[in-house]
Amino acid sequence: MSGVKAARLPLRGLALPIATYRRRRAEALALATTAHDRALPILILAKDDSLALVRDGRQDPWFDYYTGCQEPDAALLLDPNGDDTLFLHVGDPKKAIWHGPQLPPTPATRRTFGIPAIANRDDLPKAIASAAKRAGGRIGLLWRTREPGVQTLLAHRWRRKLAGLTIVNVEAALAPQRLIKDADEVAWHRRAVAITAAGLKVVLPRIPHLRNEAEIAAELTMHYRKVDHAVLAFPPIVGSGVNGATLHYPHNDQPLLRRKPVLIDSGATSGGYCADVTRTVPQHGKFSDKRFREVYELVLSANVLACQNARPGMTRDELADLAWKPIVDAGFTRHHHLSHHIGLDVHDPSDNKKPLQPGMIISNEPGVYLPDEGFGIRIEDDLLITKTGCEVLTRAIPKSVADIEAAMAG
Repeated sequence: MSGVKAARLPLRGLALPIATYRRRRAEALALATTAHDRALPILILAKDDSLALVRDGRQDPWFDYYTGCQEPDAALLLDPNGDDTLFLHVGDPKKAIWHGPQLPPTPATRRTFGIPAIANRDDLPKAIASAAKRAGGRIGLLWRTREPGVQTLLAHRWRRKLAGLTIVNVEAALAPQRLIKDADEVAWHRRAVAITAAGLKVVLPRIPHLRNEAEIAAELTMHYRKVDHAVLAFPPIVGSGVNGATLHYPHNDQPLLRRKPVLIDSGATSGGYCADVTRTVPQHGKFSDKRFREVYELVLSANVLACQNARPGMTRDELADLAWKPIVDAGFTRHHHLSHHIGLDVHDPSDNKKPLQPGMIISNEPGVYLPDEGFGIRIEDDLLITKTGCEVLTRAIPKSVADIEAAMAG
């Protein structure tokens, strides 16, 4: 035992009421039982600091969703035939000088997170074996089949460790839980969007005075992180000129081309929840290039069309077909979907064919990409589906020609 009491450590996480996490855990077991015809224990893994991919500081979204705990290399075992248990490392005092003290598995920690049981992380293999035996040799894990990430890597590691057990991927059964946000989650989304809007308000008029894509990314990162000291939803994408025609341009290292379009895709987080906003602006602050303005207005019309028509009962596929029509009719190629769900993941797990419901938060991001002409345009907003339509959460972030020109004029 590290000798450091949990109460002395900063409490990171628990963005939502403890009752919310309890309800989610109970629902997860019920959903897995229904989907797989019998009670099934579920192993949910926290981020693993041994993987370079998690150096962004974000907790695994599934682990965060069910615990609110931000400790790395922890685990949650949901057991329909026993207590749900949070597994934490006891901690090595010799390592604390390097990484700081760890939250220990004490009664105080158990009470803080409202978990029925808490245990040493070293006891996890034995607990898994017992839970799986009671369930007929089966256990559930979570991994993404689309856009796989760190959770998928960890799940594959554990599938090798648990050879001899029947491993069931329960992501499809549990994903519906994350589609509809409650009032607390929506409030965190609003805050993430507000932080993003405030950062863009400061940075947009600075763009004509900056020299490199990296400078825009760096200034946005500073403004997004300094408010809640929170991590980013994702590294900013800043593409000047033809670089904006690469959908997920990864470099941010080229000079800003004078009087050329700059595509900026970025987002802050708050309480773990993500904002996701794209704006495409002229480097010098004026839509003086006739061709750029013409295509921009077309993309904007598609974006507005989606804002006007997103509503309960419509699927995202149906909304996409409607919004992309003016772009396709104008002879441009549709390279990607119109939207994705947003939550603890910037791309929350989802189903394009599932009808929209109040409480869902989706992106709205039509785009036209013209590398032969030296630019790309994407305009992305975050939409909260309401009972009668949708609320554009990002409405305060300028996107009309007049509003962008005014914002960049300072």
